[in-house]
Amino acid sequence: MKTLNREASSPDQAHSGFPEWRWVAAIVVAGVLLRLAAILLYAHVPESDELAYLEMAQNLVAGKTMMAGSGYAFYNMGYSFFVLAPALWLFDHSLLGLRLANLVCGAVSIVLVYLVAREAGANRPARLLGAALWALYLPCGVYGVYLAKENFMIPLMLGILWCALRMTRTFPLRIAVLCGGLFGILALTGNAALSLAGAVGIALLVSKSALRVRVLSVPVMIVVATLVASPWLARNVAVLGAPVLNTNGGFNFYLGNNPGADGMFVSIADTPRGPTWHALRAEQGEVKASETLKQEALAWIKSHPGEFMALSVKKLGLFWTPPVHSGRDAPVGVEKLIRLVWLIEFSVLVCAALATLPYVRNRPSLAVLWAAVACYSGVHMLFYVIFRYREPIMPVLCVLAAVMLSQAWVVVTKFARQGTPAA
Repeated sequence: MKTLNREASSPDQAHSGFPEWRWVAAIVVAGVLLRLAAILLYAHVPESDELAYLEMAQNLVAGKTMMAGSGYAFYNMGYSFFVLAPALWLFDHSLLGLRLANLVCGAVSIVLVYLVAREAGANRPARLLGAALWALYLPCGVYGVYLAKENFMIPLMLGILWCALRMTRTFPLRIAVLCGGLFGILALTGNAALSLAGAVGIALLVSKSALRVRVLSVPVMIVVATLVASPWLARNVAVLGAPVLNTNGGFNFYLGNNPGADGMFVSIADTPRGPTWHALRAEQGEVKASETLKQEALAWIKSHPGEFMALSVKKLGLFWTPPVHSGRDAPVGVEKLIRLVWLIEFSVLVCAALATLPYVRNRPSLAVLWAAVACYSGVHMLFYVIFRYREPIMPVLCVLAAVMLSQAWVVVTKFARQGTPAA
């Protein structure tokens, strides 16, 4: 396995002839059918954050201020603005239409997994397998039913990783422009995913491009990302007095770092600040209230450094805990079978992906992908864990796992043909 799917030819060359794209199309169709089945069969009523994103989109379509409840910017606006609002307008406020918009995001993500694997230098079986693993990963169907921002984060993150992998070779500055634009939209959609800047940084460090291009690409990405986000920042200056992307950063930081924190999401009502939270927000406004909670979390960390470190490690473990948990009720029948298949899928993906770690030193593309996994996992060590938050990074594991599984298959079949047991 010394080469680990390294192709002699560059991913820039034509590996996408009609027969291969026919396979890609079949994989996309399979993924769409899985997601469509979940939409039609899984009875779910939007709740919690879903209702907030829906309210923001409804206000936008109605020509009102884009807000949820009394919060002008408590939630990220990207998913509501780019996905839900157009779907509301196009499908006449149909909940099915909103879920079909998620399905479109899912179909695009399958193609992007294929393109990321191709850009990483994976051979034809590996890149097709990577797309298939993501297309048939069961949680994709379930989460597509939810009005959750992760549905939109996934294609954005994959787009950034495609740009990062392209940057490992000689690349034109238009790739930096595209990457900056995607970062700008991602900043409006899900702040945790901005940690992918670490993967882009690794790509620039190992890049074969001229130093001048690599250095210039950094301010280009920053300027483009800022320009994309600037209308929302300006809006928040006007209504809140501060150029913020959202006002939940301090809130979420406090939920993950307080005397009652356990690593998972806990309600603000179950924290020491719970009894006074609503009064604090009413008196100080959402920007200052978030800053107050951030400072209280920092104070707890400074006074409990050992507990903070232990809790951070626990969060990492929780983030990658296999899906052995149940829903609100004990699973029975079909749900029990689905959860078992999910557990098998997850275990195979994680184990196969981990098997690529020894090859990272010699494969810059693997280093970029693993940097994305590490940075995205690490940022959740600072806040709290909800299992849904893990889904946006799972396509990367599909690519890594596909590289190893396809190579393992070659080795196994080779020994089978020779009739010699593997050493």
